[in-house]
Amino acid sequence: CQRVGGSDHTKGSWAPCLPCGVGLSSQSEVITRVVQRLCEKRRKNVLAYGYSLLDENSSHFQIMPSSNIYSYLPNTATETIRISSLWETLLSRIGDDVMMYLLEHCAIFMLVPPSNCYQVCGQPVYELISHNVDSSPVFVKQRFSKHKRSSLLDYMQKRLMFHRQYLSKSHWWKCRQRLEANVSRMGNKKTNKTQSLVMGTEHLEEQSNSTLCLSAVAPSLKRKPDREQLQIPAKRAKVGQRAREEKACNLSPDVNQNSSKRYETGYVASHSVSLIKKKHISERSNSDMSGPLVHTSRDGKKFVAGESAFLRGVQSNEPLKSSIEMQTESHREGVKMHIYESQLDSVQIKPMEGISSKCRRRESPLAHLAKKLPNTLLRSAVYIDRKLLLYSRRSFQECFPKSFSLNRLQGCQAGGRRLIETIFLSQNLLEQKHSQSLPNHSWRKKRLPKRYWQMRHTFQKLLKNHGKCPYLVLLKKNCPVWISESSVRKTELPSQAALPGEAEFHEQAKQFGKEPTKCVTSSRCESGHTDGPDNLCAPLAESVSGESQSEEQNSGEVCDSSLGELLKQHSSHWQVYIFVRECLERVIPAELWGSNHNKCRFLKNVKAFISLGKFAKFSLQELMWKMRVNDCMWLRLVKGDHFVPAYEHCFREEILAKFLYWLMDTYVVELLRSFFYITETMFQKNMLFYYRKLIWSKLQNIGIRNHFAKVHLRALSSEEIEAVRQKTNVPMASKLRFIPKANGLRPIVKVSGVVEAQAFSRESREKKMHHYNTRLKNLFSVLNYERTINTSFIGSSVFGKDDIYKTWKKFVTKVLESDGEIPHFYYVKADVSRAYDTIPHNKLVEVISRILNPEKRTVYCIRRYAVIMITTSGKARRFYRRHVSTFKDFMPDMKQFVSQLQENASLQNAIVVEQNLTFNETSSSLFTFFLQMIHNNILEIGNRYYLQCCGIPQGSILSTLLCSLCYGDMENKLLRGVQQDGVLIRLIDDFLLVTPHLMQARTFLRTLATGIPEYGFLINPNKTVVNFPVDDIPGCSKFKQLPNCRLIPWCGLLLDIQTLEVYCDYSSYTCTSIRSSLSFNSSRTAGKNMKYKLITVLKLKCHCLFLDLQINSLRTVFINIYKIFLLQAYRFHACVLQLPFNQQVRNNPYFFLRIISETASCCYSILKAKNAGVALGNKGASGVFPSEAAEWLCYHAFMVKLANHKVVYKCLLKPLKICKMQLFRRIPKDTMALLKAVTEPSLCQDFKAILD
Repeated sequence: CQRVGGSDHTKGSWAPCLPCGVGLSSQSEVITRVVQRLCEKRRKNVLAYGYSLLDENSSHFQIMPSSNIYSYLPNTATETIRISSLWETLLSRIGDDVMMYLLEHCAIFMLVPPSNCYQVCGQPVYELISHNVDSSPVFVKQRFSKHKRSSLLDYMQKRLMFHRQYLSKSHWWKCRQRLEANVSRMGNKKTNKTQSLVMGTEHLEEQSNSTLCLSAVAPSLKRKPDREQLQIPAKRAKVGQRAREEKACNLSPDVNQNSSKRYETGYVASHSVSLIKKKHISERSNSDMSGPLVHTSRDGKKFVAGESAFLRGVQSNEPLKSSIEMQTESHREGVKMHIYESQLDSVQIKPMEGISSKCRRRESPLAHLAKKLPNTLLRSAVYIDRKLLLYSRRSFQECFPKSFSLNRLQGCQAGGRRLIETIFLSQNLLEQKHSQSLPNHSWRKKRLPKRYWQMRHTFQKLLKNHGKCPYLVLLKKNCPVWISESSVRKTELPSQAALPGEAEFHEQAKQFGKEPTKCVTSSRCESGHTDGPDNLCAPLAESVSGESQSEEQNSGEVCDSSLGELLKQHSSHWQVYIFVRECLERVIPAELWGSNHNKCRFLKNVKAFISLGKFAKFSLQELMWKMRVNDCMWLRLVKGDHFVPAYEHCFREEILAKFLYWLMDTYVVELLRSFFYITETMFQKNMLFYYRKLIWSKLQNIGIRNHFAKVHLRALSSEEIEAVRQKTNVPMASKLRFIPKANGLRPIVKVSGVVEAQAFSRESREKKMHHYNTRLKNLFSVLNYERTINTSFIGSSVFGKDDIYKTWKKFVTKVLESDGEIPHFYYVKADVSRAYDTIPHNKLVEVISRILNPEKRTVYCIRRYAVIMITTSGKARRFYRRHVSTFKDFMPDMKQFVSQLQENASLQNAIVVEQNLTFNETSSSLFTFFLQMIHNNILEIGNRYYLQCCGIPQGSILSTLLCSLCYGDMENKLLRGVQQDGVLIRLIDDFLLVTPHLMQARTFLRTLATGIPEYGFLINPNKTVVNFPVDDIPGCSKFKQLPNCRLIPWCGLLLDIQTLEVYCDYSSYTCTSIRSSLSFNSSRTAGKNMKYKLITVLKLKCHCLFLDLQINSLRTVFINIYKIFLLQAYRFHACVLQLPFNQQVRNNPYFFLRIISETASCCYSILKAKNAGVALGNKGASGVFPSEAAEWLCYHAFMVKLANHKVVYKCLLKPLKICKMQLFRRIPKDTMALLKAVTEPSLCQDFKAILD
């Protein structure tokens, strides 16, 4: 080291000496060299963002000096390092080589006090965060794992301590007895030598038997020749294994017979671990699989065996050669089962020596086993994909498509062999899901391996059964639909005039509409196999445009009457299951099931699969649970009862898993989507409804007809479509579908792709879609920026509960601060009729033009960045965001930018990574793109394209914002002054006015009732509610008048207009199942998922609107919290019902009690955070709202719900009752009286209508 800064007489600082090889390059030159090297190697590095190697496009951009790279986007991190004096000093200290190594290979972060940082070089840290990554390490979780003490936790700890002391005493007593027995045995040995000799012989025999049993379960670590590999008789090994299990774990003797038994309980896994003395015990409460065992022999080679295989005690007298042939067959044919690396440990296996030269080059069977053990095969990473199940648009014929693999192979002599290759040898469970067609590569000319060759007759039989199965007969039998003849004809009534361009489809619509009546079923294709094209779309319903007003009314009445009858014609889950069950019984040969047990297990899984919600998943692990591999004779290579090595059993299990996966993922899914249209509804949340395609085709006819009547659409000619396709920026086309409502159909429009997508290559389509989405997101970000800069643009618009809370609290605070009592308030609640479809384009263009002001050509700086944060559960999450600014408020330095995020966005404990920064967007270019989007809003219906001439494009991220901006402009012009002494709130198109002035309320209502044609504004009279008489106002006689009602239901809230307090509206849960509102994905960590799901939804419900004591009284907050806990108890029960693998609450009651305890502590923590300046509770349960009160409310709410299911929750109710009584003694009497008042059953009548 050398001394820096200081003379001989002064004290200086010490710095390290310069390393050897320090160059004289400047910081800028070092940066240039590093960026060039990164571009040449094509490595992702934050330092190289916005740079590229020279090419034909580089002439338009800045070329870096003395290099062959250019900059096409600015990179603030790179420029900061280039010009920073700090980095220059660092370079002078460490030299060129070290600096280049740091910048190229290391990730460096700059701290932004107090708790954030941003990345300046290295691989982007957000790419290291995966959605499938396991929980963070313990040291990351420590700061989030502090749980507040609660009475329930204390009770659990005392019980656990009691059990530990009891077990320790019991263990001590047994050890003492064993010691006394040994002492007495030694004494007897001294007195009787003959007896000791006999006892010694017996002891050796016991050791020998124990060794034999252990060797049958876990093979010896020492390698043996082929002839000595397996010499233990199967019968002897089984007897020894049973005796050992009964003695050690007190299990039933038949546990080791079938693979299904090993999944049933955690004690089995614990037993297998005890046999091999492994420390880590697999907890079956979370359905974890035991990991593979790796034994190292004396020569350093590794031997792998599965714990589950040891547990089963599988044995065989089969020679080793057949097992090796089996493994080489599977290796040669490429039968692989992939899993996520993050979910299991990889085991490296060296080639096995001592095998014949014929197999020397092939993978050893033990190495193959390491990849194929059931604990890796059956991980929950593999799911049955259910996305293709929904919204089947392909055809409305009730039959399989021609492209279905069973249809293509039907009648083929080699169909069984090809089907085997499709299922077992050509399908990758993670990469080729839902490949309905056969593999594209040429069929193998080599003969199938012996195992698969023996299956060909069975699968040929499956193909024949499929060809003979009368699918439509079974469909009519199990899923009948009853529609009157008049109802059928009503859906097919032709109109007087059709839309332009629709005449050519008129004939097709008539022909398609002819169906049998009475019990309506399709009579063509009785076998369920199609004769027509696969892409036949539903016929277009004729338009009602051009008809007289009376004809329109009559047509609407016809549609409404027939629509209600058709909406009821959905098939129940049970009917659909019976149909699928009968199809499986007719098609699948009995030998493929292996046993009636396997068949019943699969059918049970089918029933559960059909009943799942929209976002639920079904794992391969669940599908294979309790399946008996030994029952399936067709899986065996050699017939007969022989010794079955562990790797042979694992391979059979894999084959069975592939077959069952194909059967569910391909056959059952295709069966459902070929004969049913499956969709969610507006009134049952995520529950799926199954409509026969015959019924849905008629429903869609009515929906399209009504959509044509309400929305101004113009059919595009072929010349117009060609002109559109030739444009540089090809407009996007949206597709229309419908969601059933209680009394109608709701149209849903979603952008699907470019117009005439088949005319472009896949690469071209993706490029155009990416360009369109980028421009769309930029426009959305800029409009959001402008409305935050000038809040008057959106008027009284709010975009969620946070905005509602700010507006309502400001209003309530103003009222409470005024002297006197709270005045009597009048309210008007109104909803705009078809808001998105009625806003005129010219008015919308005028509003956006005023906001963007394209004449000024303002340049917008759009910064894309990623944020990595640690959630409260300890998991790393990544978020991608955009920030918009102009040159006035642009911050080029990342440190300043992150500091601004800390202040404005409350960013804490996060890493920010800048992705790119653009200055290419101007107000004029964005306005041009907006005009193109509005005037080219193209809708694809059937095989035709229609241009929407009025309204906002639906299914876009801009839809809500554009509607709010347009109505905000209307309020600023026509509704000024209406908020005097009151408040006007609007959530998109839902208006709410609360005012103490009756005249203002009547004026506001009169304006809305008259309508505002300039904005296409007209309210829905059926959804308009007031609390004052309106009969004398023209056009208001149909409005609902509730003069004595003090609670206003509005957008999920209940607003008390007398006290201005806020409650939560739970009426949306009426007659619905809580399970349909929760997307619970089962996995090997279902318990953790349940806990995380419940805490997440709890935080969403604990909003400031319900917990703020400045706008709500203490009694109201008590009621809100109690109802939150009660809803949480319903969700808790729904999650328990969906736990996989037959997991029961009684198996681990402490886990579920901890969830209840954390529910109370989490809610109380949120309550304290929302009321930061209020002293809620003190020691001794004193204060206005002590934590003990929250615990009591939580335990009481859970007891109210769980008491209805005492059989399931008996082990939880007693601890909850005890802790509730302890809290009762600690809480003061006044607080306890209030708690009892707010938990009266009369206040929770809305929960009685919940189905779960």
